[in-house]
Amino acid sequence: MKKPESLISMVSVLLFFTLFMGITTSVFSYPTGVAGRTLLGSTPGCTCHSSSPNTAVVVSVSGPLTLTVGQTATYTLSVSRSSGTFSTGGIDVAVSSGTLGIGSSSGIKILSGEVVHSAKFTGATTKTFTFTAPSTAGTITMAVTGAAGTNPPTWNHGTSISIIVSSLNGIIRTEETASSYSLAQNFPNPFNPVTKISYSIPKSSEVSLTIYDILGQKVSELVREKQDAGSYSVEFNASSLSSGVYYYKIEAGDFTSIKKMTLVK
Repeated sequence: MKKPESLISMVSVLLFFTLFMGITTSVFSYPTGVAGRTLLGSTPGCTCHSSSPNTAVVVSVSGPLTLTVGQTATYTLSVSRSSGTFSTGGIDVAVSSGTLGIGSSSGIKILSGEVVHSAKFTGATTKTFTFTAPSTAGTITMAVTGAAGTNPPTWNHGTSISIIVSSLNGIIRTEETASSYSLAQNFPNPFNPVTKISYSIPKSSEVSLTIYDILGQKVSELVREKQDAGSYSVEFNASSLSSGVYYYKIEAGDFTSIKKMTLVK
């Protein structure tokens, strides 16, 4: 039979081992990256380290805010601390649509479609990665989360950015739903030489948007394609036209509407 002192020693060792493993798990969890921790993920935040974000951890992402469909651009993610010790860190970048890539950067990888660290970094870090816009126009959300600290590391979400993806002819889908067909007044109006025309379609339709001069002659065709339900906008550049009154006409399904605009140079 073991002596009480031996049992106490064994219990102490087990308690120390359990505590040590808890600390180790907290510090070294996901040393090769983890996805789903941004505000777009199913488990946002780094809750194994802390239940709440810490503003001492500064996370930011920068890059182009307008792209055309299929275009690839480079973005930069930075993680730093405004106070405290920075001993280990990690990142997670996610997008609502499109494709992320690592380019030629080291220390990051793609996991479940997201950019994450492939090895924990020490100290403030800056990583570059790529984003390829989807094949359809619209607004994309890019969300970022970073961890930085000692034992246990602290974390914070960065400010998500919105990337407007336009079609090659400049059409932008601003909303994914619409309750009815509509054609808005162009803005600004009068204009010189660029103005924006917005419209909505409640269901998938063949859409044409055409510009006519005061004599009824077609001077430009801005849209002629099948589009999904939603709200759209398109820029009209009249730099090659002379001052005067023009009309723009939309045809979508059974819907037709015409509005007047004025070019003043």
